[in-house]
Formats: sequence, structure tokens, C-alpha cells
Amino acid sequence: MFDPFNAEPERSSQRKEFNLKEFFFKYLRYWPYLATGIAVALFLAFLYIRYSTPIYSARGALFIDKQTTSGSRGQGLDEMFMFSGNMLNLSNEQQILKSRPLLRRVVQSLHLQVSYYNKGNVRSSNIYGSSPFVLEIISLKDPLASFSLEIEAEEQQFLLQGKNAAIPYGGIFETEAGMFRLNRNAGPTLSAFESRIYTITNQPENSRAAAIAKALAIKQSVDQATILDIEYESDNVKLCRDVVNQVMKEYANMNVEEKREISSITMQFIDERLDTLRNELGGVETGLQQYREKNEVIDLGAQSSIYFGSLSEANNQLNALQIQNGLVGYLLSYIANPGNQHKIVPVDLGIQEPTLTPLLSQYNAQQLQRSQTAQSVGPLHSSLASADLALGELRDQIIEALQNVKKSYNITAQKLQEQINHSQANIRSVPAKAKNLLDIERQQKIKENLYLFLLEKREEAAISAAATIASSKPLEDAAGSPSPIKPNGRNVYLIALLAGILLPVATIFIMEMLNDKILEREEVVRLTSTPVVGEVGHGEETLVVQSGSRTVVAEQFRIMRTNIQYLINKTENPVVLVTSSVSGEGKSFVATNFGAALALTGKKTIILEFDIRKPRLLKGLNMEAAKGLSNYIIGKATLDEIILPVPAIPDLYVIGCGPIPPNPSELLLDPKVGDLFRLLKERFANIVIDTAPVGLVSDGFTLGVHADTSIYIVRQGYTLRRQLSMVEELYQKKRLPNMGLVVNDIQTQGRYKGYYGYGGGSYYGYGAYGYGYGGEYFEKTRKKKS
Repeated sequence: MFDPFNAEPERSSQRKEFNLKEFFFKYLRYWPYLATGIAVALFLAFLYIRYSTPIYSARGALFIDKQTTSGSRGQGLDEMFMFSGNMLNLSNEQQILKSRPLLRRVVQSLHLQVSYYNKGNVRSSNIYGSSPFVLEIISLKDPLASFSLEIEAEEQQFLLQGKNAAIPYGGIFETEAGMFRLNRNAGPTLSAFESRIYTITNQPENSRAAAIAKALAIKQSVDQATILDIEYESDNVKLCRDVVNQVMKEYANMNVEEKREISSITMQFIDERLDTLRNELGGVETGLQQYREKNEVIDLGAQSSIYFGSLSEANNQLNALQIQNGLVGYLLSYIANPGNQHKIVPVDLGIQEPTLTPLLSQYNAQQLQRSQTAQSVGPLHSSLASADLALGELRDQIIEALQNVKKSYNITAQKLQEQINHSQANIRSVPAKAKNLLDIERQQKIKENLYLFLLEKREEAAISAAATIASSKPLEDAAGSPSPIKPNGRNVYLIALLAGILLPVATIFIMEMLNDKILEREEVVRLTSTPVVGEVGHGEETLVVQSGSRTVVAEQFRIMRTNIQYLINKTENPVVLVTSSVSGEGKSFVATNFGAALALTGKKTIILEFDIRKPRLLKGLNMEAAKGLSNYIIGKATLDEIILPVPAIPDLYVIGCGPIPPNPSELLLDPKVGDLFRLLKERFANIVIDTAPVGLVSDGFTLGVHADTSIYIVRQGYTLRRQLSMVEELYQKKRLPNMGLVVNDIQTQGRYKGYYGYGGGSYYGYGAYGYGYGGEYFEKTRKKKS
């Protein structure tokens, strides 16, 4: 049996210890919300998976080898055209693979400007590669605008949306977008598709290329490796494979075209030099022939061979130096020409200057990088301006270096010429004809050697252009996923399950946080030290305690009757005052049934309806009285006239409030109220006072002077938590005599089920025996039919 005076140790333990069982049963009452949330979330996940557009992917691997060169090309040309392979930058290659120029080529090759969809009941399917017809664009009114056509297809003709007349396949038709022709494919049949409604969309090349770039993923598969993984996602698996394979193919084609362009520029430069040398060499040879014919020079004799030995050696050195000087002059004029400012400069032309070759190689590398950048950005982009500035500075350095080399060659030539003059002084005896002939032959030899050198280089460049191969190749062709990667059924259901759990839990948590009403006994124990003398379940009738009744609520009133004895402390003819904080907490219900529980012990009990402002006690018992307490206090009725027996309960009597007076508070201060209690104690063993709420009016405090103990009613799901602070204040200041709390209207079903009572578990019973619904201790409560 519960002892309210020993409740403090229990209250202390409940404050300090976490009871997992109580926590579980506390939130177990919300399981329908949790189950509903999970079911709804899983159902929505099923709908999402069923009706969302499936996304497939295809992945291929591209191997890039920048060291790939032509087998017939020499080391000199490798250095000239920057094919040494030591400047590979995979980040640049990734950007090139996603650049619009390359993707436009993919769009053009696969004809991706036009897309075909078969319209279903909920979503449309991309039928790339299996379309039963092909749209031929004859003319467009706006080539940069997108448009779509919806048709209803038949075997021999089709019906265009918005047009009443059927159009045969192959016939020309006109729309707001332009003129078109729809040609029938022989392979696919219309019966193979879900419906006969099709949507044809057209996008400009730039827009389609931009859309492909967003869905294209390129990454380096292994660090330090020149292998790139290319992945594309789309709603058609064949489209994914074709796009990935075509991207790798177009990248290789662009690479080959780039190399051939370099070889073409080189051959163009050499051809220009050859044309000039051909004319110069022809003039020298013609002059030599004319000189020999005019002066009849054939052989000057062996006597001059000794003198000519040293002269010949100097001439050879001078010839080689003049060749170098001529090449320097050609390069200087080529670089200084404004028309060649974005062209590659040949490097290995025989100039043996260690400081000049690195500058030319660096210049060519930056020219190639600028060319690649110009393909992916606009002509006004800041990166092109920066590249032009750097090329201009490097061009000035090269021109300065060439001028310095030319000065050095001139000084060396001057010294060789002095040596030649010295040798010529030794052969003054040689006729002037021999000297003139030697000059002409020297000029012929210089031109001839330079001409042959350039012819050799042109053949090398031509062979290089013919034998050019791509520096990349597909390591793995694109392989499409057999099943959609999106939506991922497992992940969707997992997320839906978590959402179905978390959303109801969060909602319940927020509701618990926002709720300011008493729901649990632990809240009562935590917020006030007033002892709890009883807990009463939800009653369907006003009078639930009757002779022979074994319902749960009736037994709870019997237990409360026992607990009250600890507060009365053997007081004879005790007066029990029943009050609450506000109206609607069940004072009259508790007072009526508590009085009935006392009367069932064989002791005469009377209930006083002192809630004279809002009386409900007699109405709940289906009783009426013309006179009551107000009549007695003002002397208009005797005590015997106002005492009424309750028909259903022997030894239980009631006094109604009578007519509602205009001054209830002043009426309760009348001396006859004290006389009333004195007379009633002489006749009755127990007196129960049903008074007005003390949180609203002061009637309860006025009547408290006549009471031996007070029962304060709080109602589950109705009484506010903050009102318990007033209860605590009343208890601490002893404003009401021997206060005890009764928790009323505890519901085992519905919103507030799961209340935790003295049994330590869910309030399906009461006390240590755990009386619960479904047992044999109680009768089932009969609900009134509405």
C-alpha cells in the first residue's frame, strides 16, 4: 500500500535515476504514428523509384602518351616541335576533354542535337539508338533556339500536335520553328514502344555540348599514371557508351590534326625559303656560266695550288659562318614579321648557339599552350592576353639574342676575311680571273648547301606529317551499367526508412517540448513535494463507485480512501475539502465517487456542493433540489429540508448549493456556515466538500478552516505544469489543511495513454500487483453509447 508520507525517498530516486523501462513505455504509446510514418515514407520511396527516370552510366579509360613520335623523325624535329613529352599536364587534358570545341564535334558526329522520347503514362523514355524515325531539318527560323515537336505516330503517317491533317513519312511540313521532314526507319516497329506518342526535341550545338559537359566526369584513375577515367551519365545506356567512346575518338582526332598543323606550318616555312634560294642559286649559276664564257676560264694551273690551300681553308670557314649568319637572318626576319606572331618558329636549322635553342623551344611551347587555350575560351579572355604578353616578352628576348649572334658572326667573318685578304696577297701573281671565279663559286656553294639542307628538312617534315599518330588511345572501351545507378533502390529505401523514423520522432519530440500540460506522474513529483494520495482513471459515468462494482476506477477510489486515512490521522468525523486550480479538472467527479467510497464502508457520508458559482454535483447524479446551502445560510431552509439521500448508494447523502447568490464569497463568511459543519458532524461520520477552484476564487480558503484535510485535483492532459508551482506554494505555506494530490482522468487509450503510476510501468493498472486490463480482478468498464 502506498504511504504518502514516505513518498520523498521514491521522489528522490526518480529524480536521480533513469528508468529505461519507463522511458520505453512512455513513448510506446506513439507507435502508431511511428508505424504510419515508416509506411508512408516507404510508400513514397516506392513511388519515387517506380516513376522517376532511371539514370545509367558508362565508363571508359583513355591512355595518353605524349612521348609518341614518328619513327622517321629525327631528334632535331622533336625539339623543334616540342614532342619530347616532358611537359604533359593531365589537368589541361581533362579540361580539353570537357571543352566545348571537342564536345561540339561529339554532338555533330552522333547527331545529338535531336533527341527522341516515347511518352508513357507517367514519364517519357529516351529512345536514342532505337527511334522508329529520324527528323531531317531543312531550315530553321532561329538556329540558336530550342524547340520540341509532339507527334502521334502510325505505320504510314503521323499526326503533329496542333495539326488536324495527317502527314506521310518523308513529307515536308512546317512549324513555327522551321521546315522539316520526318523519315521512317526500317528497323524498329511502333508496337515495340509503350505508346504512340513521341516527343522530338532539338537543341543548338553549344547548348547540347554544355549539357554533356555537366554530365561528363573525368578523373585520373591512378596517381603518377597518364590514364584518365571518363564517365558519362544519361537516361539511355547506349547514349552513355556512344558519348564516352566518341569523346575518346574525337580527342585522338584533334591530337592528330594538331600535329599535322605543326608539320604543315614547318613545310610552309621551308617552301618559302626554298623558293627564295632557288631564284638566288639560279642567278649565281647563270653568272658563273657567263663569266667562264666571257673570260675563257677553265684551269689556272697547279702552280697556284699551294697559295690557294690556306685561302681555301679560310673560305670554307667563312662559308660555314655565312650559312649560319644567313639562317640567323632568316629567323630574325621571320620572328619580326607581325604576321607570324602566333606561329611556331623552327629550331633545329643548324644554328649552333646553346643560348638560343632553349629560348626558341620555350617560345614554341607557349605558342602551343596559347593555341590550346584559344580553343576553349573566347578571343577576349584574360588568359589569352596574359599569354600574348608573355610571348611578346619572349619574342623580344629571341630577337635580341639573334641580333647578338649576328654581331658575333659578323666579327668572326671580318677576321676570316682579313685572313683571306692575307692569303690573296700571297697569290697576287695569280690572275684576277681566278680570284673572280673563286668568288662566284663560293657564292654558288653557299646557296647550294643551304638549298640542299632545306630540302632534307622538308622531306623530314613531310614524312612526319604522313606518319603522325595520336598520342592517346582507348585503354578500355566504354562499358555501360546493366542496371540504373539512379535511383538506388537500397539507398532510397534506407533514407525513406530513416526519414519515416526521424520525422515522427522529431514531431513527437517537438510536441512534447511544446506541451505544457501534465502527462506523467514524474512531472507531478518533480514540480511539487505535495504527496500524491490517489490516481484516478478515465470514467465514463459520474458515479462509478457503487456497491459490488469492480472496475478499475472504482478500485482506485477505494485505494484513495485508504490513503486518505494517513492524512486524516484518526480524526473523528473528518471533513475532506476537494478543490483544484481551475474548472474542469474533475472536482465534482472525485468528490462524488470519493464520498461513495466512504459510504460503502457503512459510515454515513454527506457531500456538500459548495461550488456555488458553478454547481455540477447534483446534475451529475441526475438529482434536483429546490433548496440548498444558500437557502440554509440565509435562513430560508432548515437542515432537514436540504439533505438529500443518493438513491444508488446507501448511507450517502448530498446537499446541493441551492440558488446561486449574487455574493458567494460573503455568503461563505456567514456564521451559519460554522453551525452547519457542527450540526453535520453530529449526524455524519464523513463530510466531503466540493468547493470552487482555489486558482480562480478564494472560496476554498474560506472553507478550509472547517476542513481536516484537503484533496487537490490535477488532471492529466489538462492541468498546466506551471499551476503546480501554485500547488507547491499552497502546500509549503499550509494554506489548505493536510493537502494531498489526486491525479484525475488518467487515460490508458488515446493521446495521453502511457501514464506512469505507482506500479512503475505504463498505467494499465495500479499498485504493486499490476492490475491490468485483461486480468480477472476487475470488471470491464461499459462505455455509454452516444
